[in-house]
Amino acid sequence: MMYRNQTARPSYRAARPAAALMAACVAFATLPQSAAAIQTLDAADHAELEAAVSATGVTRVALADDRIRRVIRSPGGFDLEHDAASGDLYLRPLEAPGPVLGGTSGAPLPITLFLGTERGFTYRLTLTPDARPSAQVLIRNAAAAEPTAPASADAVPDARVAELVRLVRAIARHQVLPGYVVEAPAPSPAKWPPAIEIWRGTRFTAHVLTAGADTDAGALAERFGAGVVAVWVAAPRSRATRERIAVVVTEPRRAGTVR
Repeated sequence: MMYRNQTARPSYRAARPAAALMAACVAFATLPQSAAAIQTLDAADHAELEAAVSATGVTRVALADDRIRRVIRSPGGFDLEHDAASGDLYLRPLEAPGPVLGGTSGAPLPITLFLGTERGFTYRLTLTPDARPSAQVLIRNAAAAEPTAPASADAVPDARVAELVRLVRAIARHQVLPGYVVEAPAPSPAKWPPAIEIWRGTRFTAHVLTAGADTDAGALAERFGAGVVAVWVAAPRSRATRERIAVVVTEPRRAGTVR
């Protein structure tokens, strides 16, 4: 009997730490995971989103691949701080939990934020106070992750068209633009209308031609072939004479020098 009693005591004492450790593990496993996890919201432009905000601690709102630029908010018991460097928002309750609770039932009162981003997106975010020490909200928009072309690349087509319009207008008024030299024309190929003069610049070359009444801009472009970037045919100067001026602008560096 002594032997059995002596072995029973040590076994009981050894089991207590193991049982306590298992109980702690079970307790940890049953904690609400959302209390510590980041709330990731997938969004598109003008999306209406919902998330939880801490009723007692600090809540951070951030954007993936973007930054919050402006905030418009509804009235509520939260102090809002915008970090201009990172673009993140931080919300703190003015008092806890009184200002964020309302109604006869004491249900949390949500607050609404309208967020404008540097990439040009807008979101409506409704935050409902929750009993958690802190919270994090990450808004993720796949379009925000797409690379943006440099502004200079976007401006090239408009600048190029503007330069062509300016050149043709100057030729019509016979006002030589800076950077252009007006040359006497070389003998024109038989397939081209008679040339009057050539305006040669660093980028474009304008061939000023005498066109007939039936001259078509598309046909002129086909005659000149590769390198043509613009064609303009003026209206007849009078009903008596059907002769008019045409301008064919080429860009030699695009397709070799046009002869």
